[in-house]
Amino acid sequence: MDEEEERHLRALLVSLERVAALSEFTSGAKTPAPWNVQPGSELAFDDAQTHPHRVSHAAWTAATVAVDHLMALRATLVREESAERASAVLHTHAQASLVRGVIENASRAMWLLGPDERLVRVQRRLALQVKEVKDSTKLHSRFKTQPARSEEARLAEVQRLALAAGAPSDTLKRFLTAPQYTKIVEEGGAYSKLGGQLILTFWSACSSLAHGDINGTFGLLRHEIVSQDDETALARVTGNFSMLRYTTQAGIHLIDQALALYTQRTVGP
Repeated sequence: MDEEEERHLRALLVSLERVAALSEFTSGAKTPAPWNVQPGSELAFDDAQTHPHRVSHAAWTAATVAVDHLMALRATLVREESAERASAVLHTHAQASLVRGVIENASRAMWLLGPDERLVRVQRRLALQVKEVKDSTKLHSRFKTQPARSEEARLAEVQRLALAAGAPSDTLKRFLTAPQYTKIVEEGGAYSKLGGQLILTFWSACSSLAHGDINGTFGLLRHEIVSQDDETALARVTGNFSMLRYTTQAGIHLIDQALALYTQRTVGP
């Protein structure tokens, strides 16, 4: 490892020192029930319009899942051999999958919490619920089992909530259509100081490695041509601490902002 990579590793390890504090906060270990929504707060009104599919539940879950991915990343990276000594283990692709989970879930929390208009926050939560219902139906179908409630009944419940919240009846289907994750990540990232385009770029880079794409493998990782003939080359691929550092720092930034926004929207009058 050269000096530049060592510098990136050290910066990454400093950033990951935030993991313990984030884990303690989201688990309620040090701040009692930080997920509680105060009466009269913005999220309290959001939750009243979406119950039982509360905006606060979905946003808090997304933030805690992001923290869970971050904890897993640190566990795969840092091997603590003693109180004074530790080593780092760099994976070529798998750690990018974990960072992708951090960015994706933290962005989803921001996407839910970011809009100032209540109807938009309600719309996004209910649109995600429609997607959950349809995905649940597909999963039950694959396992040849029956859900406790039919898809029709569950969707009708979501539609009633949407109409009661002020959704236009003539465009209800579009109102309740959730976007692809590329849009959720970009729009959620737009509420952060880093901006949607940069967050989407980091997420896309991690996705490329998570899928094992050739363009990501050779474009984002270090590689060395070991042997070559007229048509093919044998390459040795190694990880890249700079890539892991910047994407992880972006993920931590999103988590911090998502939790801050959650806290802001849970405060009562």
